Amino acid sequence: AITQALEIPTIGIGAGGGTSGQVLVFHDLLGMSSHPHHEEFVPKFCKKYASVGIQINDGLAQFRKEVEEGVFPGNDYSPYVMSVDEEANFDELMSKDAEKMRLKHDETEDESEQLSLYGNNKNGE
Repeated sequence: AITQALEIPTIGIGAGGGTSGQVLVFHDLLGMSSHPHHEEFVPKFCKKYASVGIQINDGLAQFRKEVEEGVFPGNDYSPYVMSVDEEANFDELMSKDAEKMRLKHDETEDESEQLSLYGNNKNGE
C-alpha cells in the first residue's frame, strides 16, 4: 500500500515483497559468518545463497600459518628483484640515512629528560 502511494522507491529488509527493492546484509546471504551460534541470529527473512564462511576462515587460517612459518610469500610470490646496481644504491642510501639518524639521536636529549618523566630533568628541576 505504501509503495503504491509514494512517488519514490521503497526498499525493504524483511518487509515482504511489496516494496520497490530488497536489501540483505551480504554477510548473511553469503553465509560468511561461521560462528557456532550465528544461525541463531540470522534474521528469518534472510535466504542464504551460499555458505562461504568456513572457506573464508580456513583460507585466513592457512594464510596466517604460512606467514608465521615463513612459507609465504616465498620465491613464487616475490617476483620483484633489485638489480645489483639498484641494491648497491639502496644500501648506500640506507647507510647515509642510518648515519643521519645516529647523529640526530646523539644531538637530542633523551626523551625522558625532555619530558621529566621521573621528576627531574637535567637541571634538577
